[in-house]
Amino acid sequence: MSSAVKAVAFCALILLIPLCLIVLWAVVQRSASMGKEAEYSYSDVYDKVHNGQLLDAVIQGNELRGHLKTSPKDEFRTTLPPNDDDLLQAMLAAKVNVIIKPRRSNFLLPLLINVGPFLLVTIVLAILLVAPFWMIFKKAGFQPFLSVLMMVPFVNFVLIYIVAFSEWKTGPAQKA
Repeated sequence: MSSAVKAVAFCALILLIPLCLIVLWAVVQRSASMGKEAEYSYSDVYDKVHNGQLLDAVIQGNELRGHLKTSPKDEFRTTLPPNDDDLLQAMLAAKVNVIIKPRRSNFLLPLLINVGPFLLVTIVLAILLVAPFWMIFKKAGFQPFLSVLMMVPFVNFVLIYIVAFSEWKTGPAQKA
């Protein structure tokens, strides 16, 4: 495998690792925000409304979340069938505090908003750091793909010292 292919693969790996970590963080945050909630069937929730056991409810898209009067700290959820107003009418008749929120946006837009600036900074750093060090390492006789390590904190300092104090395979340019 040529050194150019290795360098491109290494650059891609270095750029993909932070992206994967950010996606993992977003998934963990999303699952943590969901909390531990009980899942009830639609018919169970309907029965609880008719028995006066429902304290409050939040309807967002086709998802209903709420609390029971017996355990107001514990949240439950259920999925609503499309175009069904029977449960809403029953909740309003039972004087349940109902909040209707707009449908959630897709998962990619908030992820792009949160990850976009970091990705932009990473790309700018790659251009500003990797390109000049690629040429320096190449002229010094080192493998140019090592320049990608200049984006890694603390590793970049070690790499600068290694390059500065090692014996270069090529000498400085001769003045005419």
